[in-house]
Amino acid sequence: MSAINMDLDKRFNFNFKKKVTIGGKTYNVVFNDAMDQALLDLQVEMQDFYDRQTKKTDEFEEMTVDQRKKYLANQYKQVVHDAEETLDEVLGVQGAGKAIYKYYDEQSYALFKTIQVLREEKEKLDGTAKEQQRQKHQARIAQYTGQKERVKANANTNKKRSK
Repeated sequence: MSAINMDLDKRFNFNFKKKVTIGGKTYNVVFNDAMDQALLDLQVEMQDFYDRQTKKTDEFEEMTVDQRKKYLANQYKQVVHDAEETLDEVLGVQGAGKAIYKYYDEQSYALFKTIQVLREEKEKLDGTAKEQQRQKHQARIAQYTGQKERVKANANTNKKRSK
């Protein structure tokens, strides 16, 4: 019997470390599970913020216009703060998010766009972007060919036969 040697390091050739330049500074970013978790946490926080803003509450209804303005301004500041903290965590440098915010003239768009680009790069590196594209393509095929309806019709026919 002979032994088979396999070097998976050569085969995989993973490189999840990148130098990222943003806001005039270069950061060494590791696109790993901790980064993914930080981005997912922010996504959950943003969804919670959206849910709170779209629900009409008795408390909000009772507020004066000035109170509403103050409330919404505070909520928005919290969202910007959350994005800054996420960038601190992802970029590995305390204060990086605030520095980026100031560099881009305090535009929250710059923070969210940075987070979006980092998320897209992570998805490219770990292969999830390719899988998402494949799923979208399959959904379009099913929609345009009527495959979905044929599968449902066939399933219903099989249910009737089994009764």
